[in-house]
Amino acid sequence: MSTEPPRVPQSPRYRQGTVILQTVDHGEVTVPEPTWCTGHDDELVGHLADLTHNGVHVRAGAATYAHGYVEILDAYISHAPYGELHPEAHPLLSLHLDLDLDATPEDSRKVAQALRVASLRIDRVADEVERLRNGGALG
Repeated sequence: MSTEPPRVPQSPRYRQGTVILQTVDHGEVTVPEPTWCTGHDDELVGHLADLTHNGVHVRAGAATYAHGYVEILDAYISHAPYGELHPEAHPLLSLHLDLDLDATPEDSRKVAQALRVASLRIDRVADEVERLRNGGALG
C-alpha cells in the first residue's frame, strides 16, 4: 500500500487573507495565505504537513563567454507552518546557490560581479524575512 499522495492538481480557492486547499490527510482546509505568497495553483494535492507558502524567486547569474548564462542564486521567502516534524513558526529565507565551472579571467570577473549582485539580493530578501519574523504581517 503506497503512502504517496495522488497526482491530482490543486484547485485553490482564494479568499481575503486565506486559501482553501485540498489535502489527502485532512480533506479541505482553509489556511491563512500571506500576501507575499505566489499561490498554490501549480501544486499537487498533498499532505497538510507539506503545505509551504513561497514568495517570488529572486535570482542572480552571469553571462559568460564560455558557458553562456550561468545562474548562481535562487532565493525566496518560504514558510511551512504545518510541518510534521518541524513546523515553522516564522518565514525563512530559502537560499539556493550553485556554480561549478572552469572560467577564463574575463568570465571569472563576470561571475564575481554576479556574486556581488547575489549578495545584495540575499541581504534584501533576508531583511524582508526579518521584518516578517519581527511582527510584520504574514497576510
